[in-house]
Amino acid sequence: MDNRYKNFVSSLRYLFWILLIGIVLFFISRLIFLLIYGNLVELSSSWTEVIYAFAVGFKFDVKVLTIALLPLSLLCLLQLLNNSSKVIYGFYYRMSVYYGLFVLFLFTLISVIDFYFYKFFNTHISVLFFGIIEDDTKAVLKSVWTDYPVVLIFLSLLTITILFFILLRWLFRKEVKWVFIQSPWLKAFTVLLFLGVYFLGLRGSTGMKPLGVRHSTISKNTFINTLTLNGAFSLFNAYSDKKETSISTDISKMIESSGFKSPKEAIERYIGRVAFDSIGLANNLLVATPQDSFLASNPPHVVFILMESMNDYYFDLNTPETNVLGKLEGELSDCYVFRNFLSASMGTIFSLEGILVGSPIAPLSQSVYQNRALSSSVAKPFKDKGYSTSFITGGEMGWRSLDKFIYNQYFENIEGGSALKRIYTNATTCEWGVHDEYTFRRIHELLKEAKGKPQFVVGFTISNHTPFETPNDYKQYPLSITEDIKTRLKVSPEIAYKNLLAYQYANSCLGQFINDIRNSPLGENTIIVVTGDHTNNQLFEFADKDLLKRYAVPFILYVPERYKPKRLVNTQRFGSHKDIFPTLFNLALSDVTYLKTGNNLLSVNDADDFGLYCYSVAMNSIGLVDFRGSKMSYKWESDSTKVLLPLGSQSNEALDSLYVSANAYIVSMKYYILNELGSRRIGE
Repeated sequence: MDNRYKNFVSSLRYLFWILLIGIVLFFISRLIFLLIYGNLVELSSSWTEVIYAFAVGFKFDVKVLTIALLPLSLLCLLQLLNNSSKVIYGFYYRMSVYYGLFVLFLFTLISVIDFYFYKFFNTHISVLFFGIIEDDTKAVLKSVWTDYPVVLIFLSLLTITILFFILLRWLFRKEVKWVFIQSPWLKAFTVLLFLGVYFLGLRGSTGMKPLGVRHSTISKNTFINTLTLNGAFSLFNAYSDKKETSISTDISKMIESSGFKSPKEAIERYIGRVAFDSIGLANNLLVATPQDSFLASNPPHVVFILMESMNDYYFDLNTPETNVLGKLEGELSDCYVFRNFLSASMGTIFSLEGILVGSPIAPLSQSVYQNRALSSSVAKPFKDKGYSTSFITGGEMGWRSLDKFIYNQYFENIEGGSALKRIYTNATTCEWGVHDEYTFRRIHELLKEAKGKPQFVVGFTISNHTPFETPNDYKQYPLSITEDIKTRLKVSPEIAYKNLLAYQYANSCLGQFINDIRNSPLGENTIIVVTGDHTNNQLFEFADKDLLKRYAVPFILYVPERYKPKRLVNTQRFGSHKDIFPTLFNLALSDVTYLKTGNNLLSVNDADDFGLYCYSVAMNSIGLVDFRGSKMSYKWESDSTKVLLPLGSQSNEALDSLYVSANAYIVSMKYYILNELGSRRIGE
């Protein structure tokens, strides 16, 4: 008897059951995702789109499952060569049970990771996921251990895996006794039908292009769009993004994907004038501060502080009973505070490099260009004017290879956590390094020891980072998690308390530093500038109308009286990390050339103001454009609110112009950096 077709059908049955279980698994994980993270009241008017998101999600689920089960499908086809009397308990049976179990376990694990990743970052698994390898792995793992129910997750995964094993054994217990189809032509058609359906599952689409992340954007509501993806596809996409972040100096390839015909077209759009090839195209992006005899004779000290996870939204939580600002609260009245301000990225290293060298291409510190000195470094104009330049952090300089990168960016003095522990033998530490108070203490000492030489100091804090460890001797301000806050939390009140306490501690250290400088002789000639590296969205979920709250970090400037602009400063202007040093250079330095990475926020002209988040979300006084996938536009409800209204496909001339301006800026900065990276061979 010819058993080959029967064996093929029996094997196909095993494959079908594994595929079906996987589809149910992804459906349940997507449903849990909706119920936990979705605002059901807000979504009540969009259930049609939610259902459609599940339908699109089904295609993504089938795609990743058919890819993962490809070895079994090939073995299934090989059964057409197997004429043995039965396949049950044979090689294919065992392969189906154990390989199928592995696939289901792996996708369950990835779904759990994706669930908690979204809880922290408000996005599916992204390229930031690989930070567990590239960051301080021990510190990251400790944060995971302290912030998440690791033991419960492990036991749950173990239980689910055992249940999967029992279910597979039960479903596979019988083999096909007979097959209705006898005609060889119908058998051939069945095999071809299987191949066609399986290929369609692999491709995910009947259109011109295979199913990809671009197809996940189906709604004006960004949360609904997140429902289409699963953790496994997100991980694969993140890995692809990571491979693409390997730095290529091929400018023509960059321009080809930018939408502009040439670098010159993008640069002219960005600078608002004709770009001259005769001076070198990249040099059109250089500008100079005005000559100022007062600044030339009285160069101020300049301190820039990058605060870990300094959310702007947390400022709104501050009350006498929930004090999250500590000593900083009393200093803000003496500062300019910009709150319509975005971070360059959602990751620290990307924001740090965006600020310090103006690069949208990151991380340079972990690339073959980590030893390259860049003329766009913000320390260079200060060093050229005779400043001492320092980089001080409580973190370890080996993190993300900063020790290799920062040393080459015109910083003369670099001190990390190890150096601070040698200087302050009683310094308290957290998982990420030496607590913030010692970073500020060291900066203060450098200023006091300046002996008449102007100082430019970059400080980088680390205490306000999960697992949120504050010093035992810290005398905290009142901090209670009110019922109103509890109703909005997406984590436990215990984790929220630790987060807000670490935030309060970091702000208190900053406030004490500003106060100490302001009330000393240094207060007359020291400019202090502060911002957050990115937001921390671990505690709260934000709807699309509140995207400013999700993305905003504060931009704080303490400026001594004699260095203040003579005109009224509009702190309602929109900006982002790109605007920090154009503002500082014009405030502190006379007649110095720098890369125009953004606008001077203390100037009169604000027509070109916009903030840029992750080089894919632009925001100005008109609204917001998100061009991470399909372009989505929003406008402000009114001039007096910070509430956004989605426009969907509706055209808006001002927001279309914002998109072009943001894209022109990104291309211009990439051109400048790539032009520098490609100008010399590695090692020169």
